[in-house]
Amino acid sequence: MIIARPEWFGIRKYGGWGISIKTWQGAVYIAGVVSFLVLIQLTPLNTEQRAIITGAWLIFVFIDLFDVMWKVKKDKREYLHEAIAERNAAWAMMTILVIGILTELLYNAMQKKIYVDPFMITALIIGAIVKSITYYKLEKEA
Repeated sequence: MIIARPEWFGIRKYGGWGISIKTWQGAVYIAGVVSFLVLIQLTPLNTEQRAIITGAWLIFVFIDLFDVMWKVKKDKREYLHEAIAERNAAWAMMTILVIGILTELLYNAMQKKIYVDPFMITALIIGAIVKSITYYKLEKEA
């Protein structure tokens, strides 16, 4: 915990992943983060210097908010709802990735070449690995 506090935020249930603002302190924190980003862009530094400062700031904010996301309190029902929602999101993303890979294969086959975006293949492979490791750990603990 660096600056942000878990009690300022709640879990984001709608509209993606992460956290949502719960108190006025969380709103001030987010406003400060955004204001500092705008301030960096308004400085008379060259593009490379602004990019470095912006990158460092975003890394700091990511670490700070990741710590908060990890520590936000949830009850048993919220854990269950989150697990079901995450499972459904994973299935939807996997379906779209598979359709994208098949579309790309068909398109490239008509061009008489074989190519598939390695990021789409990597996403499916990493997903399968994470799922396998998770099952292995859960069954070992049971």
